[in-house]
Amino acid sequence: MSKDNSSLPVGTILKGKYRIVSHLSSGGFGKTYLAVHGSHDTKVAIKEFFMNTANLRESDGVSVSVDRTKENANAFKSQLSKFKKEYERLRLISNVHVVTVCDCFEENGTAYYVMEYVDGDDLKGRLQQRRIPYSEKTVRNYLRQILDGLSAIHSVGLLHLDIKPANIMVTARGYVKLIDLGSSKDYMKGIGATLFTGMAITNRYAPSEQVDGSFEKLGPWTDFYALGATIYYLLTCNEIPTWTALNEDKTRDKHIALPMPGVSDEMRCLVAWLMNTDREKRPHSVDEILTRMESKKWTGSSYDDTTVLAGDTEDATVFVENPKIQYQSNGSQQGESYRLPNDRNSTPRQNPIQEKEPEFSFVGCLYILIIIAIVVFVVKFLFMT
Repeated sequence: MSKDNSSLPVGTILKGKYRIVSHLSSGGFGKTYLAVHGSHDTKVAIKEFFMNTANLRESDGVSVSVDRTKENANAFKSQLSKFKKEYERLRLISNVHVVTVCDCFEENGTAYYVMEYVDGDDLKGRLQQRRIPYSEKTVRNYLRQILDGLSAIHSVGLLHLDIKPANIMVTARGYVKLIDLGSSKDYMKGIGATLFTGMAITNRYAPSEQVDGSFEKLGPWTDFYALGATIYYLLTCNEIPTWTALNEDKTRDKHIALPMPGVSDEMRCLVAWLMNTDREKRPHSVDEILTRMESKKWTGSSYDDTTVLAGDTEDATVFVENPKIQYQSNGSQQGESYRLPNDRNSTPRQNPIQEKEPEFSFVGCLYILIIIAIVVFVVKFLFMT
């Protein structure tokens, strides 16, 4: 719950059946509320279209007006229309891992849409409470559910454009749900984002095409960059540097150095692929990612130049592209593949890779020495007698 002087008062009734319980959050183009619906007090979330740069709350505390300039009036009219069109796309999504959008209406001089309220915790809050990274097993479980949700979003021609731990809810039963679709955009292959009602840009999770505002360059790969940054956060408890910090020298084909102590080579390669600074070299579909995951062939390079994944860049082992590698349409690869060493001074977590047990241990050697000593003592005793 948060405070906002321009938010609807608690107790406000919308469409004659939704009662506002609290204000949840605000963005540049909308406010989200917790509300209850009907006599059974079913919880729902309601998104109100409200442009911070153009809208004002009237003295009644409910009605929305537009700042009196022609530019603001035109902007509000255009964005409001797109807000309603995006609802029509959002309601087509039917997936257990995506919050359900169930109603849309105009009232009080603006528009609202009603969503399923997810009773659970977001991944950022959970990790902050844990204070230790998630295991790879848990992250893989979350990842498959997130990918299923993203596949449903992309299948109706939308992009989420604000994937981050705070927008990924986990219910008490362990189900993952993607929330905050207010930044989602209509996307058409070859055209890019065509509907624009304001795009949230979260530092550290937005790639170059999003930071630069190059809407024609947006695509599923934009969501996958944010997904890679999310995986990195869950596995390390650290957020990556901002895009500006990563590209101070303006070298766009430079890859990201990501220290990931204790994380398997496969997972590190997946993160590097998702977060490639060249959007053309990121995966372009969920199916492409799932194919790589299922084949477990994450260690082949699909990157230009070098990808440094060790903790110390000055003497890190690098992953260099092999020109013999060719990725087929089914996700398989031919030619050599490389494996990345674990970060130095790190303790590997449990993961699907079975490490070879050492042939000798300290305890074993100690036992052998004791046995030898006993034998020598017995032999000497026999000779003395």
